[in-house]
Amino acid sequence: MLSTSAERVYWLGRYIERTEDTARMLKAFSQVMMDIPKAQKLDWNMLLRILSSEHEFNKLYDEATEKNVIKFLLADIRNPSSIRSSIKAARENARTSRDVIPTAAWEMLNDLNLFIKESVDDSTHKRVRYKFLTEIISRSLQFNGMIQNSLSRNQAYDFLQLGIMLERADMTSRILDVAAGILLRRDSIEINSFDMLIWLEILKAQNAVQMYRSANGPKIEPTKVLHFILCREEFPRSIKYCLSEIERSASKLPDNQDVFEGWDLLLGQLNSFDENKEVSPEFLHRYFDDIQKGIIKIHNRISLTWFPKSIEVITEQTSDEEIDESPLQNDEDLSQKQTQA
Repeated sequence: MLSTSAERVYWLGRYIERTEDTARMLKAFSQVMMDIPKAQKLDWNMLLRILSSEHEFNKLYDEATEKNVIKFLLADIRNPSSIRSSIKAARENARTSRDVIPTAAWEMLNDLNLFIKESVDDSTHKRVRYKFLTEIISRSLQFNGMIQNSLSRNQAYDFLQLGIMLERADMTSRILDVAAGILLRRDSIEINSFDMLIWLEILKAQNAVQMYRSANGPKIEPTKVLHFILCREEFPRSIKYCLSEIERSASKLPDNQDVFEGWDLLLGQLNSFDENKEVSPEFLHRYFDDIQKGIIKIHNRISLTWFPKSIEVITEQTSDEEIDESPLQNDEDLSQKQTQA
């Protein structure tokens, strides 16, 4: 498979997964903001920090109000990681990869792009936001179902899976980082009830409530929730599952030694989590930053190994650091590369 074609399919996977997972994160955070006690002091700027988008946001907006942050993450085409930008980039990569992906999948993705384009501006309002985000998640799952049941298990599938699973691992770590960030700001008077609310919403964001309770019983325990979403390999949205799928896909591609070195390092970092040890929100925040750095290393090794003409190499930035560019691939760069290809 040509490296340019492989790269387009890889980024298709990343962008469609980012679209879905950004919707999951916004849905969970919006629900928490509605349910928390009035005494709790949470701000929408925290979400920007966790998504490494604070610097870009501050160039475009004066204040991190709910309205501005939601507009920036949902609808602002100037934000290369907004839902609107992500689905646009996914659609463009799919359009230029129509020879290797099922026609029905392309049509489904095109319909999702049109739905978001036509609905996103109105969906910044609270009364329609939940329904809009739920619809994005549902349609993204339909696209993935079509891919799983229609695409031959060839190199196109392997590169698509690499993109999907690497993005899912990254966004799952960021969704967990949302929980850590909220807990860092909680009022100690209401720790127990507040903590349970946060972890339940995190499970809901991952469609994991039933599977968690099947494995651990009805009680929501923070360290067990963390271990389930981090390390439960049988659960398809856990980071451990994502890594196992990355290993499976990479093992079928040539010259994969460097990629596996990055994979081994991240697996070791993941396995260092001890579900029997009490952890602090401060520890979790540092831990998730390390996970995100490991994911960046895997991406860079994928890019250098299989997309040698790509200019895309990501520096190891985390939610604690300012950035001067998107943490992933910029839409304009992507369009230029596709035109040149």
